Amino acid sequence: MFNIFKREGLFGDISQITPDEAFKKLSEDKENKNTLVIDVRESHEYNGNLGHIENSHLIPIKLLPLKIQELEKHKDKDIIAVCHSGARSYSACTMLKRHGFNKVHNLKGGMLLWKKMGLKTHM
Repeated sequence: MFNIFKREGLFGDISQITPDEAFKKLSEDKENKNTLVIDVRESHEYNGNLGHIENSHLIPIKLLPLKIQELEKHKDKDIIAVCHSGARSYSACTMLKRHGFNKVHNLKGGMLLWKKMGLKTHM
């Protein structure tokens, strides 16, 4: 049976992080800022009814290849990629891994699951 949350990709497994785990990690890391959240949705989605995660950085998936070099300074940080449901962020994780980012995590279920679990969002 095919499990969509554990995909074996060209560059190895992509780490999945649940909304609860991500929220806990971000809450514990507020002072150290060792975790970067990259939201790969379009701006109308980021500012739409699902909102976005506090302090997340909007980099639409189509612009991510152009922003990889700017993200180099964050290679030592944990990076959580976020989208609507988890598909585009999975692609973003794959792209980041291909460029040497080893601490990338895909937000399982995306903002749909984050919001469904009642976690705080910003509009």
